[in-house]
Amino acid sequence: MRHGTNNNNRVLLLGLDGITYSVLEPAFEAGHMSRYQALLDRGAQGILTSTVPPYTPPGWTSIFTGVNPGKHGIFGFTLGNVQRKDGLVRLDRVKAPALWNAANAQGARVGLFNIPMTYPPPPVDGFSVSGMLTPEGGGGTPQGFTHPESLASRIAEEVGEYEIDIEVDYDQDWRSTAIIDRLSRNLALKRKAFRMLVAEEADVPILFAVLEAPDRLMHVHYKYIDPRCEHYERPEAGPIRERVWSFFDQMDEFIGEMIEWAGAEGYILTMSDHGFGPKEKVVNVNLALKEGGLLAVGGAGALGGSRSLRTMGRKVKKLLPKAVYKRAKGAAHSAIDWSKTKAFASPNPQQGIYINLEGREPNGCVSQADYETVRDEVIACFEALRDPDDGGPVLDRMYRREEVMEGPEADKAPDLFPVCRDYSYELSEGLYSPSAITDYRDLPRGFHHMDGVFGLSGPGIEPRSGVRAHLYDIAPTALYLAGLKLPPMDGRVLTDLLPSDLVTGRPVQVETMDLPLAGAGSEATPYSAEE
Repeated sequence: MRHGTNNNNRVLLLGLDGITYSVLEPAFEAGHMSRYQALLDRGAQGILTSTVPPYTPPGWTSIFTGVNPGKHGIFGFTLGNVQRKDGLVRLDRVKAPALWNAANAQGARVGLFNIPMTYPPPPVDGFSVSGMLTPEGGGGTPQGFTHPESLASRIAEEVGEYEIDIEVDYDQDWRSTAIIDRLSRNLALKRKAFRMLVAEEADVPILFAVLEAPDRLMHVHYKYIDPRCEHYERPEAGPIRERVWSFFDQMDEFIGEMIEWAGAEGYILTMSDHGFGPKEKVVNVNLALKEGGLLAVGGAGALGGSRSLRTMGRKVKKLLPKAVYKRAKGAAHSAIDWSKTKAFASPNPQQGIYINLEGREPNGCVSQADYETVRDEVIACFEALRDPDDGGPVLDRMYRREEVMEGPEADKAPDLFPVCRDYSYELSEGLYSPSAITDYRDLPRGFHHMDGVFGLSGPGIEPRSGVRAHLYDIAPTALYLAGLKLPPMDGRVLTDLLPSDLVTGRPVQVETMDLPLAGAGSEATPYSAEE
C-alpha cells in the first residue's frame, strides 16, 4: 500500500504549550488524557528539543519558521533590551517566512488557530486567529485578531466575548484552583470558536492549532503533579491535582475534536515548545553581575531604586498597583551606571546576558577588542556563583551566542545564555534582592525545561518511542506531509519516521522560493503605552 503520495491527506499541527512527559505520565497512569495518550501511542513519539533558552517566543517562532532565532530574529517577548527598547514582539517583526507562506505559495490553504507570536494575524489564504500577545483594547475584547477581519464578528456571534488568554498572577495563583476555573472558561470559548472555524473552512488541508493552558498550569502547580517532587504528598496537593486532572480531561475532549478533523488518513504532528520541571530557586542576574564587579550602580537613581525594591518584599508588592511596581523596577534600571557596567541582564533575563558593547548599546563602554575578555569574565563570575544552602555550583553551562544560533539577526541576540541547575533555577533581572539566589523551594511552581513532547501519527507510521527531534523539524516535516516542496530551513524532514514507500515515491524537494516574511501584509492594532 502506498501512503500519502499527494496532498489529499489533511495535516494537523497540534501544539500544547509547555506540555511535558513528567506531567503526562502521571496523568496517563491515573486514567486521564486518554485521547492524547492514544494519539501518542499509535505513532512515533519522544522528546522535542527546544531552543536555548527554552522560551516561548523563540520556541514557537522556530516551530513555524523551521529556522533558528539567529535567522528569524525573535529572542524573547521584547525586542532589544533595557537600553534598546524596541517594543513587544509581533509577527510582522519576524525576519523569516513561515510554513504558511510556503504552503500558500504552492496553492495549499491553511488554518491558524491561537498560535503564540502570531499577532497581527497573517493574511493567509485560509484563516488565522492570533494567540498570545494580542492586544486587548477596551473592555478586554481582543482587537484585530483575525484574518479575514470579518471572522472576529462571526466568532463573537458564536461564543460571545472572545478571550485570547487569561491573566495569570504567578505570585498568587499557586494558592488555589482559581486559575483552573479561568482556564476552563477560556478553553470552552476556544472550543466553540474552533468548531465554527473548521465547519466553515472545511477545505483547509493544513491546520495549526495551539492550546497554551498547560504552560499556565505548570508555572503555578507543577510540583503538585510531578510525583518526584516533595509537594506531591502535601495535604493540599491531592485536591488541586484532581482539579488539574479534571481540566486535562476537558482539554482532552477538545483534542479529540482536533483529531477527528484530521481523519483516519490525516497526519498529526503534536508538539510543545518546551518542557517543564520544578522551579527551585531564582538567580538574580544583575545582582550577581554587580557582586562580580561587572555591573555598577550610582547616582540618584540608585538611591531611589534601592529604597523602592530592596524593601519591597512579596507582602508589600502585592499591595501596590502593577503600574507602581513597574515604575519601581524602572527605577532599578535607571540606577545602573552604564559607564562602568560591562554586562547586564535584559528585561526578560531568560533571553540571556548582554555585553555593554560600544557601537551596539546606546551607552556601551566595552570595546570590540575587549568583547571576548568580558564574556570570559561573565562566565567566570557565574562559574564562581555558589548556592548558599548546599555550597555547590549554580551554573551548568554558559552558552556563547554563536554556539546556539547563527544568521543575519544573531548579532541582535544576547551574548551569553546561562543554564543553571538544569533550568530548575530561573533567571531574574533582580538587582536589589537580598542575595543573588532567592529560594522558591517551598512553592509548588514550575519552570521551562529543554525537553518538550513530540508525536507523529498517520498512515503507515509505525508506533515507536524514544524519538529525538528538534523544534526546527516541525515545519519542514509538515510541509512534506502535505505534499509540498520546502524552502531552505534549518530543520529536516523526519523521513526516518515515515513509511519507506512514501519517502521513495516522493523524495524531499528543497527549493529556493520567493516568499514573503511570516507577518508580511499584516495590519496591527497598536499596543497601548502600558502594553
